[in-house]
Amino acid sequence: MVRALGTVANRFLLAVAALIALGVVRNVSAFLHRVRARGRILPLILLPEHPAEEDGTAAPSAHLTAHLAAHLTEHQTDSILAPGSPSAATAVSRPQTSTPAQGWVESLIRIALASPPGYAVHLHELEPHDAVRRVSVRILRVPKNRIVAARVVAEENEENEENEERLVEKVAVYCIVQVRNQPEMLRRIPRWERWGEDERAFTHYRKGVHEQRRHTQARADDASAGVDYGTALRSYSQAVKFAPGNLLIRHGEAALIELMHAHHPDDYLRAIATYQRCTELWPEHIETAYRMAIAYSRAARPLLRGRDLPPERMTQLEGMARLAREHLADICARLRLLSLLRRWLRNSIPGGRSNGGERRYWGSWLMPLPLPARRSQRRTFLGAIRIALAAHDLTQLHLNGRHGRTSVAADRQQRAVALAFDPVAREVLVRTRRPARGTGVRRLLFDDHTTTGSAHDAHTHSTITHPRATSQHWGPVRKGSAGWMTHYNAACFLALAMTLPDECLPAGYSRVHWQQDCNRSALNQLDRSLRTPDSTLTGDWIAHDPDLDLLWSTETGAAWAEFMNIDIPTPPPSPLSPSTAP
Repeated sequence: MVRALGTVANRFLLAVAALIALGVVRNVSAFLHRVRARGRILPLILLPEHPAEEDGTAAPSAHLTAHLAAHLTEHQTDSILAPGSPSAATAVSRPQTSTPAQGWVESLIRIALASPPGYAVHLHELEPHDAVRRVSVRILRVPKNRIVAARVVAEENEENEENEERLVEKVAVYCIVQVRNQPEMLRRIPRWERWGEDERAFTHYRKGVHEQRRHTQARADDASAGVDYGTALRSYSQAVKFAPGNLLIRHGEAALIELMHAHHPDDYLRAIATYQRCTELWPEHIETAYRMAIAYSRAARPLLRGRDLPPERMTQLEGMARLAREHLADICARLRLLSLLRRWLRNSIPGGRSNGGERRYWGSWLMPLPLPARRSQRRTFLGAIRIALAAHDLTQLHLNGRHGRTSVAADRQQRAVALAFDPVAREVLVRTRRPARGTGVRRLLFDDHTTTGSAHDAHTHSTITHPRATSQHWGPVRKGSAGWMTHYNAACFLALAMTLPDECLPAGYSRVHWQQDCNRSALNQLDRSLRTPDSTLTGDWIAHDPDLDLLWSTETGAAWAEFMNIDIPTPPPSPLSPSTAP
């Protein structure tokens, strides 16, 4: 009897110990989940319909769940944004699926480990009513399984793909808006990314994204079809009415204006006005300030091409160029580590300014980007801004010798060109062990076909067209920490350098050789921008960028665009300006 009681007591103690261990493991896993999800946007978890629950209706609901998962995943990065704009993926939470446990081992693991926090979406298709298809949507806060929102979404019951797509679109919009307006989610989302309670804002935004995608695909299928972004632009304008403070809508709208009116200065001012107003609304947002500075810089590009502009027009363009430089210099100051750290701490200390989403935003500037990138977002923007400042210096060289300005000696202008090329070479090329190897002009343009000396050698210029072994990479060694946006700005800088006056060309260069080397190096930088693993550069943006227009008028530039299947919308101007034409 005593032995039997001892055995029972031992088993009871083992059971109690197992329960205690299970509770400890479950609480520790729940704590780790909370720490990991702190300040982050919780995911949408799509729950499948189980056949055992409701006979005959599980198959349609399961089909809708699968369609919703594909829809949410597919439409995350469809919008066309300008380089440097915030990512469009912030509008949608990445969906996850929940599957039933397979086997006793998986069931035991689910009992022992706590479920990660999130919002579960359960779809159930109801019986049609008056030829209307109805779907019950329930959103639950897991792991507590508390219903936070529920609705019946209806759509005409016609057997075609368009009606089902509209039904899934309504469900997706409802789920995203409801989840992002939960009180705990509002503390995890930056103020400039909130959509408000009106679903029409997100509906019109998704419509604009869909129109962008449709017209872009039509252009890819038929180059003569052209691209009409007017419908997408009107959809963005409608979305602004219901969420006027959302920067993602504004960046999509401004990017379309830049694409549509890149070669129409008067209409391009609408993009500048949009960025300017967004900067006044959210002055702390760095990407908006960067796009505004680039827009001002591009609006001043006619200074590089026309020397007989009216005085009023000249004054306006010079003012835009000056504003661009001031804004770029201001962004460089805001990207200092102490400034970013102060912003991060301000949103980390509990109090009225504490916001998990904005803390995550400022932390993204301090931490390295996810793999495969090997740099930080701060490093990428600093490199792009320094090259944009160098492009501004080239603009100032075109102003020398014009009406009302004192002419500058040729040697001083050549020295200014060398100073403008040096920071570009430092940002995109590896540092040389011998600083006296050459200036930035040499490293970027002719270091691979000059044998001796630091000046360009016209006799060896023709060797660049000779075939070479594939192991000998074309161009100097790329800097691994340079981002795709840095290389893209370098390509724009080199394309703009093709328009320099003859008195600004470095020693040993003729205009033909200068344009050939600048064109070759610019295309090389475009290649490197596309080679960067996290590049989001698109062919549409390359084709409509006015800074690259001079590349497409050359034989090598046209061949590059044909190889990349980039359709240039308008005949590009000649690289020879009227004042320098032979």
